[in-house]
Amino acid sequence: MADNPIVPMLALGIISYGNQWYNGGSVTDVKPLLFAGVCTLFLEAFAAIPGMAPTATLIGWTAVVGMFLSPVQNPSPVENLLAIGKSTATKKKS
Repeated sequence: MADNPIVPMLALGIISYGNQWYNGGSVTDVKPLLFAGVCTLFLEAFAAIPGMAPTATLIGWTAVVGMFLSPVQNPSPVENLLAIGKSTATKKKS
């Protein structure tokens, strides 16, 4: 399942869409899903070259990790997860 470039691009689109929505975006704003779909098409075309499927998958997973860590969407998904974790921990202490 993880050896296909569609999987990381699907994950990237869903995480990016969820992060954009959590940061105050509209539910109907599907630009992150659209961009992930276009990137999936490009990666699938690259993976169709004989022997390039593992490289295309690696590029996809690198994009997912980079999107998690870099503040392309401000705040990044990792920053949002840390903020959610802190607010949950604070509520449990009370």
